[in-house]
Amino acid sequence: MKSSNSSNPTLKPSEQKTPQQPKSKKTRWYWWLLTLLLLIGGGVTWRLLSAGNSASNADAPAAQNVPVKLQQVTVTAVRDSSEFVGVLEAQQRVTLRPEMNGRIVSISVQSGDNVSIGTSIVQLRPDRNQAQLNSAFARINSFKAARSQAEAQLRAAEAEVASAAAEVKLQEEDYKRNSFLVKEGAQAQQTLDRVIRDRDAALATFNANNKRVQAARSALDAANADLSQAQADADVEQENLEDTRVVAPAAGIIGDLPFKIGDYVETSDMLTTITQNQTLELRLAIPIERAAQLQVELPVELRTADNAEPLVVGKISFVSPRVDANSQAVLAKARFPNPQEVLRDEQFVRARVIWNERQRVLIPTSAISRLGNQAFVFVAQTSKLETGELQQIAEQRPVKLGNIEGNYYQVFEGLQPGETLITSGILNLSDGTPIMAESENTASENTAAK
Repeated sequence: MKSSNSSNPTLKPSEQKTPQQPKSKKTRWYWWLLTLLLLIGGGVTWRLLSAGNSASNADAPAAQNVPVKLQQVTVTAVRDSSEFVGVLEAQQRVTLRPEMNGRIVSISVQSGDNVSIGTSIVQLRPDRNQAQLNSAFARINSFKAARSQAEAQLRAAEAEVASAAAEVKLQEEDYKRNSFLVKEGAQAQQTLDRVIRDRDAALATFNANNKRVQAARSALDAANADLSQAQADADVEQENLEDTRVVAPAAGIIGDLPFKIGDYVETSDMLTTITQNQTLELRLAIPIERAAQLQVELPVELRTADNAEPLVVGKISFVSPRVDANSQAVLAKARFPNPQEVLRDEQFVRARVIWNERQRVLIPTSAISRLGNQAFVFVAQTSKLETGELQQIAEQRPVKLGNIEGNYYQVFEGLQPGETLITSGILNLSDGTPIMAESENTASENTAAK
């Protein structure tokens, strides 16, 4: 007996597969559906990628323009200068001390007062000096009286001498006449003897009066000497009295007054100072390397420690002819006008000596890049695109730098006035990089936002 599951040999092969046909049809539908989904997904993906590429291509030019800051290259006056520090000195500064010991009875000024020459500052007790001066004046008056008396006595003696001389002359003439008569026998000898006696008496009187004149002159000379001595003593006492009054020997501003009324001061004590700040001087130790450039009339700018701008400009007024052996520096003095008295005596200051001044190109330190020992800058240039549009690009250029002045470098070679320098964003640049000024970039963003 044969199994029922055996194939019927009388059936055709096509007839034998007929039961499997529904399953194959279902499989084909699966494949068609999968293919359709793949096609739809690919199309969507392609559209998305195309849209993304289009957007990227549209934004690409804007993203490639590096925003930078621009600055036009100009020429600036650059100074070769050196800075020094020092303490100002008033050209006229006086220390007041008393000429004598004494007690202060009055003070006529206050600290900070502006005084002129001869202004009374301090008065010491003048009692004893005044008494001594009065005594000297009394002696002067006494000696003046003695001199007047001596002059009167001299005049009287001289008058008597003149009278005696006239008498002697008369007696001489009488003697000559009587002597001739006696010789001729016309007159007796007794008469001539009387004439001789009278003549001798007149001569004796004349000689005595001459001695009185000499004595009167000696007395007058002594009186004059005494009077001169008395006047000299009075002058000394007058000076001593004036020494009790301390006056200003120069115009200026009164300094500190450490003493008070009633204090006893000595000649070694400093009463105060008088300072004139109208003109100030500064001592400068100039290095020997600068000695060849050092000369009178060089400008000097003066600054305080907290002030960047010069307060006043002065000039070199003195250059020492010798070099200090220890420091190997040349002493120079700079003089500064100070009419507004913004500066003070003994004030600490910074001074800048201007050796020379030249026109130089200055650029900020932020605009400089370096490759090894070579410095470079980027200059904005205009380039024409294939589309015909103009585009600013960065041109890298080597430069030769000089000294640094604050935040700026001097440029000796590589830049010309009028060119446009890139001062920011240089780390993002290379030669030929498209750039956009920051102001232009900001305007584009504002337009897009609107």
